[in-house]
Amino acid sequence: MKKVFLQSLLLITILSAGNITVQAQTADEVIDKYITAIGGKEKWKKVNSMKVEGQIEVQGLQIPFTVQAINGKGTRVDAEFQGNKIIEIVTPSQGWSQNPLAGKATLQPLSADELKEKLDDLDIQDAFIDYKEKGSTVESLGKDEEDGNEYFKIKLTTKNQNETTYYFDLKTSLIYKKESTTKQQGQDIKVTVKNYDYQDTDFGVKMPYKVDQGGMIMVTKKVITNNDVDEKLFIAN
Repeated sequence: MKKVFLQSLLLITILSAGNITVQAQTADEVIDKYITAIGGKEKWKKVNSMKVEGQIEVQGLQIPFTVQAINGKGTRVDAEFQGNKIIEIVTPSQGWSQNPLAGKATLQPLSADELKEKLDDLDIQDAFIDYKEKGSTVESLGKDEEDGNEYFKIKLTTKNQNETTYYFDLKTSLIYKKESTTKQQGQDIKVTVKNYDYQDTDFGVKMPYKVDQGGMIMVTKKVITNNDVDEKLFIAN
């Protein structure tokens, strides 16, 4: 009896270990298919800078915006609403924001928590490309269904300890949705972002041209890749 019990226990252990391995492999397989679907690792690794032009649609209003970025060095967002200039600048060491509608008439330094949440945005080559080398980890959360479609959920934790759960569409291999938590006025707020209308950019890499963040929709009109971006844009004046 004892021998049978030990054999059964050994079998369960082997099967459990095998299941863990399969889960990890499945997550990486999903990620590999996603990277292929958005243009491939080789092409994305050549993306060094980017300029994105578009508009934010909220409550019937349309607010034009521009994003300019140099991979790993800095990002800058400019928008204007009713004469109010909205600016956000992020670099590896510091960041600033200006939003007169939120009481920031001039550029003000980001807090340590605000900067921490924004640092991952400096990676414009996609968070999943070479994620291990970047110090990130992934965890398979299994499958989920929404609106009749099946998705594979993967939680990505970056080296900055920012956690985001991604929903990969099993039909297209593209990311449909991502969920994260941000701090606002000392409280944790869940943020859900849905991606639509994936298109190829001028460089041949694929991006979502429509992003829905709970009633606020960002529509991309134009993407310029590997353009000349002046690093002075990332200095608060």
